[in-house]
Amino acid sequence: MRKYVVPTLLMAGATLASASALRAQEKMTIGISYQNLAFPYVAALQKAAQNACKALNVTCIEADAFNDTNKELNNVETMMSKGINCLAFEAASLEASVASINAANKKGVPVVQFNGKAGGGDYVTFVGSAQTDSGVKLGQFLEGLYKKLGKPKLRGIYLRGVAGQVTDIARNDGLKNYLNSAGLGDKIEFVEQYADYDRGKGQAVTESLLTKDKGYDFIVANNDDMILGALQVTNQFGLNIPMAGVDGLPEALAAIKKGQLAATVFQDPEGQGGGGVWGCYLAVKGVKLPKDFLIPFTLVTPDNVDNFVAIADRVYVK
Repeated sequence: MRKYVVPTLLMAGATLASASALRAQEKMTIGISYQNLAFPYVAALQKAAQNACKALNVTCIEADAFNDTNKELNNVETMMSKGINCLAFEAASLEASVASINAANKKGVPVVQFNGKAGGGDYVTFVGSAQTDSGVKLGQFLEGLYKKLGKPKLRGIYLRGVAGQVTDIARNDGLKNYLNSAGLGDKIEFVEQYADYDRGKGQAVTESLLTKDKGYDFIVANNDDMILGALQVTNQFGLNIPMAGVDGLPEALAAIKKGQLAATVFQDPEGQGGGGVWGCYLAVKGVKLPKDFLIPFTLVTPDNVDNFVAIADRVYVK
């Protein structure tokens, strides 16, 4: 299991003597734009990025878009006015975030995308995971559950993130395309509602649905915060419904160890957050980087949960 993308980035820059030699050169300023730091996973990305800034001895200017692409563009323009050498960019939207990349392109500021990837504009490299794959992993979880339960059809709750947001679209596509390819598209039925990646909203939506009907076979969510909100409801109602989310938050891993959650899909904030900063650093130093550094997702179950606890504990804000 690859724990961190930095060694791979350094291999790409093997023509340069060493990381210490890189650090000895002139001071650099990197701008970092985040989707929304209210999300625990994005906060973990920030901690990893800050650790990379410190390790590289570079100045990092950070900004939070709060999932607002107008604010995102204003933030990027403000950072560029301060003379950043590179923009590490976590896109909030597949389409609307292209405006921020285009703004950086016009100013000649190189862009490294990480985690959230916009669908246009010129960028040096993308450091992250193919978000559709996280949906595929959720689909594999449901495929296994379908076989285990032995019912002709399953019906469950699907908690979506923010409507129109790049990661939510990708995860939804990955999940449903996988089920269709596995011949399960008409055998697994979803009751879908958006809960904005928010724990409180995930709890409220789940409570509303379960109050009307407790006969669901599963609950899945496009992040762990929403599934943890749902878990509060199932505990309150005394229900034992198989549930899975995405991210690998420490609380979700702990809930898997306790037998309260069936699974989560782990994505690596160290590799993505730290790798975004390293990608910028090496790009400014003239290292030619491949267009994508992809970090795989892993389905976490009680069988392998211990392998991921240490990574989560390093970067998630306590």
